[in-house]
Amino acid sequence: MRLATRFFLAAAAVLVVAYFAARFTLRLDATGVAAEAAVLGGILLLLWPASRLVARRIELALGEAREAVDRIASGDLDPSIGPTGSGSVASLGRAIDRMAGQVRHRVEVSERESSDLSVLFDGLEDGLAFIDREGFVSLCNPAFERWAGREVAPGARVGTLFRSPGIAEAVNAARRGESTTAEVELGENTVLMSARPHRSGAIIVLHDLTVMRRLEGVRRDFVANVSHELKTPLTSVVGFAEALADGGLDADHARDFARRILSNATRMRYLVDDLLDLSLLESGSWSPEPEAVSVGAIAREAWETLSPKVRAADLNLHVSGTERPAWADPDAIRQVIRNLLDNAARYSDEDPDISVRIESDGRFQRVEVSDRGPGIASVHVERVFERFYRVDPARSRARGGTGLGLSIVKHFVEAHGGRIGIESVLGHGTTVWFTLPDAARLSSREGLDVPA
Repeated sequence: MRLATRFFLAAAAVLVVAYFAARFTLRLDATGVAAEAAVLGGILLLLWPASRLVARRIELALGEAREAVDRIASGDLDPSIGPTGSGSVASLGRAIDRMAGQVRHRVEVSERESSDLSVLFDGLEDGLAFIDREGFVSLCNPAFERWAGREVAPGARVGTLFRSPGIAEAVNAARRGESTTAEVELGENTVLMSARPHRSGAIIVLHDLTVMRRLEGVRRDFVANVSHELKTPLTSVVGFAEALADGGLDADHARDFARRILSNATRMRYLVDDLLDLSLLESGSWSPEPEAVSVGAIAREAWETLSPKVRAADLNLHVSGTERPAWADPDAIRQVIRNLLDNAARYSDEDPDISVRIESDGRFQRVEVSDRGPGIASVHVERVFERFYRVDPARSRARGGTGLGLSIVKHFVEAHGGRIGIESVLGHGTTVWFTLPDAARLSSREGLDVPA
């Protein structure tokens, strides 16, 4: 009501000023003055309710505007005042509506950006955490929790999450304004830890280097194995060649040295050939060109191509099972069978029987190559398909093996969508099995999935 009173007093003041101005200007007589005073009094009586009405409408409009602003401040961004009233009051309502729309748009953009950042933050493979000025975790992603091995609640201290003291020391250094990068061991994993200053605290990033370091180890082992495998026959070749170059040897010794040079040079050639095959397979640049092939026929053919030393050992090959064709690259399967038969022949000293059995379930063919040799201990079974891994290194080298045959076989089989495995019992022989797609599957157009 204070607004109405002010309106009324202002209007009354204007009328009084107008009254006295008219009186002194027009110099009215007593009757005219009385009439004018009566008119002025009537106007004032009518002006009071009008002032109250106008003030009420203005107060209502301003009240709505104030409530709308309060709702915006509390988070309600859709007050929808509309053009209430007229003139400046209506303009104020429209301005508040525009302001609410702009704030709503900015909040929506901010929420979308926050959601995107949250998805990105949670989806990072690297562990990421923000550390406050007191050394407590204020925010972290799931990857950081995986490295910690537990759920990390805000307020956890870094020193209690990891056993590696290097992480806590790096975080403390980052809180002092120093950046740190170092490799730390977390269990069996190697992690690149980076700590950087962030505001008054720190940010820490944990990047997994385990696979990279493992691959580097494999590469070093591979280079060392290749060097060793080549050095042994190469040393023999050089030694015998020097003896021949010096002369003074009779014909029998010269022929013997020449045979030894040839044997070692052949061994190096086999090793280089196997390395080239393995490199081709592992690079992914080779793919099979399958056709309908008889695995049994390939096994008999491969047996005839084994070295004369193997054939002279009076070994016997037995091929049994289905004669249905498989869907495979004939050259690749020929090399697979030949490698497996050659391995079986090398270790069949006590029993001359080697068998190849082929079974089919209509989808895949299972091929088993078995010998009755000394067998393989269980500790070695899972590793025989690794490059250069030998159960008995001295015996394998003496018999001319390169240590790459089974690794090559595994790659060839898997390139056909098949699986490979080995079953062995000490003193009872070894069976290497693998699967190939059955050619009959072509009629049903099934995919080349791997059987369980």
